[in-house]
Amino acid sequence: MEEADVVQAQPGETKPDLYSRHVQSFVNLAEKDFSKALEQFGFSVWHSLSPKDAAVCREKAGLKLEYFDYYNRGTAAAMENKWAEAVADLRAALKADPDFAPAAYNLALCLEKLERFDEAREAWRNYLKILDRVQDRTKRGVATDAEAAHEKARVQQHLESLGKN
Repeated sequence: MEEADVVQAQPGETKPDLYSRHVQSFVNLAEKDFSKALEQFGFSVWHSLSPKDAAVCREKAGLKLEYFDYYNRGTAAAMENKWAEAVADLRAALKADPDFAPAAYNLALCLEKLERFDEAREAWRNYLKILDRVQDRTKRGVATDAEAAHEKARVQQHLESLGKN
């Protein structure tokens, strides 16, 4: 391992534990040379990455990103208040899988955060359509029929609160 790949604590921070440093070293190397990172660390570290870091590594490796990669990146961006970045990734997740309800839900929330209310209303309506379309709700992250009906009523009420329904 190169000295530059070792994660150092900044002043006032606690030093990361050995495993965290190991994972971060994988990420640092993967950003430069993904094949070398896999050769040096193997897939065990790959599976320890955060969903966002895993998506970044997949992309750098030239692997096709899946709907869940875009969703994970978008959700991570939203958690960092990077709303426009989140919107782009969540739209990509829905393009890859138009029935992935969690992406539609998070997209609507992000658009509201950006105060793009016309787009947010459309995203909420799309979310409602997904709830209607999806047959196997437990597999698609939506839950039971009764829970979906409750969710639809809640979103309808929210849409009314946004106006111009």
